[in-house]
Amino acid sequence: MAGYKVDELYREVGKYKARIDVYITARGYEAAAVFLDNPNAKPMVKFVDRNKDRAIVLALEQLARISI
Repeated sequence: MAGYKVDELYREVGKYKARIDVYITARGYEAAAVFLDNPNAKPMVKFVDRNKDRAIVLALEQLARISI
């Protein structure tokens, strides 16, 4: 994650809480999402897109698939 942190969001994904860190990089916006209270899940997912909202949505979709 080589870039500047521009946002930090907290969302509920299923029955778990997740933190999404959004960075601005040379390739666009990078959303890195991690579960805060699900120790059995993959530790982190990342998506890069030129649109900040789309990067966040893609990261949340991937977390939703993991939490099922």
